[in-house]
Amino acid sequence: MERNNWITTILKSTNGITPVVPSNDLYSKIQQRIQLQSKVSLKTVWLVAASIAVLILLNFSVLTLKTKQKESSTTIYLELTLIKSNQIYQ
Repeated sequence: MERNNWITTILKSTNGITPVVPSNDLYSKIQQRIQLQSKVSLKTVWLVAASIAVLILLNFSVLTLKTKQKESSTTIYLELTLIKSNQIYQ
């Protein structure tokens, strides 16, 4: 009960507070600051996009190369296990 009274007292203490009114030209000041901030050039964006594309292509080519090597190594292993000797003619 005491806690509820304390909470109610705290909440009622905000009743007399008036809302803050911003100055009239605050919005224009904010807009000017946004305009002054440096922006990334279009050339930089294209260079980053090209770099990402090159990395993706390199990763894809390495993965396909590894897959082909794995297939050939399993084929060689299979051939070696099936043919016990290297004698072609017996």
